[in-house]
Amino acid sequence: MKPVDERFVDLLEERRKDYDIVWVSRSMKPLTPHRLSPDVIYTRKQTIEAALSDNRVMGVIQALAAARGVPVSTIVAEAQDILHEMASKAHLPTVRWLALLITKVLKRILMSIRLNKSLLYILKDQMSILQVQYVYAPTHRSYLDFILLSYVLFSYDMALPNIASGMDFYRMKIVGELLRHTGAFYIRRSFASDPFYKEIFRAYVGSLVAHSDRAIEFFIEGTRSRSQKTLAPKFGFLSTILDGLFRSNVPDIQFIPISISYDKPLEELLFAYELLGVPKPAESTTGLFRSLSILKEPFGHGNVYLKIAPPISAREYLDMTTRKASALSPNAKLPSQVTKRVAYAIVDCHKQNTVLTPFNLISLLYNERIHSHPREPYSLDDLLLDYSWIKNIFMQRFQAIVNPTAANTSITDNVVDDTNKQEVLESLKTHNNLLEIDFEQNVKLKNRHTGVTQLKNIKGYPLSEKTLKIAVPVINLMIYVNPVFAYLSKPAIAALCINLPSKESALKRYSMLRTVFSNEFALPTNMSESELVQEWEETIQSMAKDKFIQQSSENQLSINNDRLHSILCNLITPFVASLQTICKTLLQWDYSTHCIEKNVIKECQKRVEESLYEETALIKHPYSLSLDTYTTLLSSLVTCEYATIDKCGLYNSNRSNMEEMVDDLDNILNQCSKGFYVEILSSLIPEEMTNLRAKL
Repeated sequence: MKPVDERFVDLLEERRKDYDIVWVSRSMKPLTPHRLSPDVIYTRKQTIEAALSDNRVMGVIQALAAARGVPVSTIVAEAQDILHEMASKAHLPTVRWLALLITKVLKRILMSIRLNKSLLYILKDQMSILQVQYVYAPTHRSYLDFILLSYVLFSYDMALPNIASGMDFYRMKIVGELLRHTGAFYIRRSFASDPFYKEIFRAYVGSLVAHSDRAIEFFIEGTRSRSQKTLAPKFGFLSTILDGLFRSNVPDIQFIPISISYDKPLEELLFAYELLGVPKPAESTTGLFRSLSILKEPFGHGNVYLKIAPPISAREYLDMTTRKASALSPNAKLPSQVTKRVAYAIVDCHKQNTVLTPFNLISLLYNERIHSHPREPYSLDDLLLDYSWIKNIFMQRFQAIVNPTAANTSITDNVVDDTNKQEVLESLKTHNNLLEIDFEQNVKLKNRHTGVTQLKNIKGYPLSEKTLKIAVPVINLMIYVNPVFAYLSKPAIAALCINLPSKESALKRYSMLRTVFSNEFALPTNMSESELVQEWEETIQSMAKDKFIQQSSENQLSINNDRLHSILCNLITPFVASLQTICKTLLQWDYSTHCIEKNVIKECQKRVEESLYEETALIKHPYSLSLDTYTTLLSSLVTCEYATIDKCGLYNSNRSNMEEMVDDLDNILNQCSKGFYVEILSSLIPEEMTNLRAKL
């Protein structure tokens, strides 16, 4: 691929100058990316018929009919119902009218939609030549993700893809069918234990891969990341797509990773409550209309950034031996290792192309200030100095993309006396419901807890109002801190291993933490010892090159930059505290209740809540109340053989290994900063106070 112009443009800039109705009604011939001869392209009806006539589907139908003692036609009818429920029904006129509505909403709630459009033009050139199937693989940070991507493609006269969607949207009156007309096809969330549905799904997706002239779109993370961190990839849907290449139904499949970043996700407060165990509201048309209250505040959600990466060729991950296996045996299966390698290639590309917003850095700095300078106010002047410093660190040392400007915006919007100051002030204005400048020009956290505690089906421990008052805004803040892990996960783990007696002991700790936190930070799993050593050496060399650490002649590592070391350690400490909590919970389980996941995470939350108010406790951070972290860690502890789980879902600890790990975790936490959020509980600014605009 030729060198790419990495400049961003604002997609909404032109829309603010035109008549929306004229734009959506323009003459269009959307580019279909999968170049096929007309006789090979399937209609919706042909796609359904192809899935029904699939040999494996027919085999399951006949077996199911025999098992139930019913005619084959009965099972065929059930299969048809599933496929009609599943299949998309693209309709350009519907897309046009939805584009009109979406344009007006986006222009109201967003300041800009920034993307690197030059890569889109390169992709369009490729698509008009290459006869391969394309798959859009965006990150999943908000329900707005698939709307935004479709809107971008529509804006550049590119056909909307076949979009994998959950049944939650299908059940929404009117909306479900409207989305189907934009290309959505609906799949159930879990069907691993249903071979009938599984085979129908496999056949339908296989037909799309080989016979649809439109691309496919799916979220490799499987679900929205409430934490706004990259989630570990899911392999099922990806494997189904790759099967078409494995069986030579297409010459190649090109995956297009797209990283989407939000100044302010629409669901930010819902995410904070969900991480604490409050269930999300069910998707409904009524709820959709209720959510239109976001239109009250013009530009209230800031900017959105889409960083489109060059495509990843799946063919490069299939060696000749694997291809021969498929040719020699129709029953051969795609090796799972191929799927995993492609999955982590996509996820790693997401991380490398993550756009950091100014508020990501502001939140990181505020979190650090609470821990490193407890009881000291954080002045706006100090924040501005720190912001310039940390922004330079990210851009120079970690090659991060921070708040890229739009090349097509007017000069008056881009040229400012102090760019960094402008970024900070605009970001604080967007987030004045979370962080605000008080009358003394100090940055203060605001109370975001709405008092919604008497809800049914709370997944975790019933936390007190006092705890929720501090936990909700802090977790809300950490949602904005977490995207920096795209660049800092391995350096942060390594930072906890510096200053140990020897490089060998540092490597041992790194291997332990890196292995257990693999899923939490979406790092490749099942690495060999030599691969871990190589990763450690590369991480250390990178940190030494930047003069962050130095290595003595005695092979001991030491810190050169105390300030950055503190930020890295305090960034990852809440996760270390969660790991320590869950290990101690498993080790000390009294078995008066079943040691199942639900009970374990409740007990973990209870222990963390108690620790937050104990001055001598090692757990200081409310983010250690997050249920998602415990769910991920439980799985990792089993994978790493620190714990076992039986057929009934009961957990048991591998006591000797786990006790050794807990001792090391205690040592880590004992060396961490002593500041903690509970100390600022009394100084939280009530949410109704909004003096920021006056200050600015």
